[in-house]
Amino acid sequence: MKWLVHFVAPLISVVIFTLLPPVKNAINTTLMGVFRDLGRVKARKRRLANSGAIVGFNPNVTNWDILFRRDDPLEGIDFDEDDKQAGEKTTYTLSELAEYGDGLQGRPILLGIFGRIYDVSVGAKFYGEDGNYHMFAGKDVTRALSTGCKETVCLVRSTEGLSKKQINEGKRWLSFFQLHDKYPFVGTLEEESREDWLEELIESAMKEKGEKGPPIMPKLP
Repeated sequence: MKWLVHFVAPLISVVIFTLLPPVKNAINTTLMGVFRDLGRVKARKRRLANSGAIVGFNPNVTNWDILFRRDDPLEGIDFDEDDKQAGEKTTYTLSELAEYGDGLQGRPILLGIFGRIYDVSVGAKFYGEDGNYHMFAGKDVTRALSTGCKETVCLVRSTEGLSKKQINEGKRWLSFFQLHDKYPFVGTLEEESREDWLEELIESAMKEKGEKGPPIMPKLP
């Protein structure tokens, strides 16, 4: 019996430490995704009420499509046109972006995804010092939002090795921030600080338009 205990205990430990991170990330992805999609629906309603038109939203997509994730979240978004309407923007390095992670001394709280930077100061209760997502502030967190991983190693721009499902999560987060009426787009990362993934993503979406399922983003070299 003792030999069995000595054998089983380490085995259980290995299994737990192997499975816990993926399980934790999966739970994070699900919970974060639910609140994100509810936020997308609310932003959609506010935009419709304020402008009488859903700018940037696919008119054929319903709120239920969003909540049940049946939509292509980037369909209908014209990033170039939106950027022109937003006016002059700032280009940040990663170190400069990091200076906007605390919201102190009147500084806005900024967050990046796919090299695009958004002002999330209005959501200080989420991204501020005491918020559950404070670790995202001042960083490009494409990988973290795509995977549900909140560890420091995941708070980066890289999407290397991510699955199609994880990339689709990242796309939904990009749509969330781009179409959010309270989180304005304020700039981009410098070229050396990012890959041209947004352009590749749009090109991929155009090529696969009409095919079943959302487009797959290319892998990093």
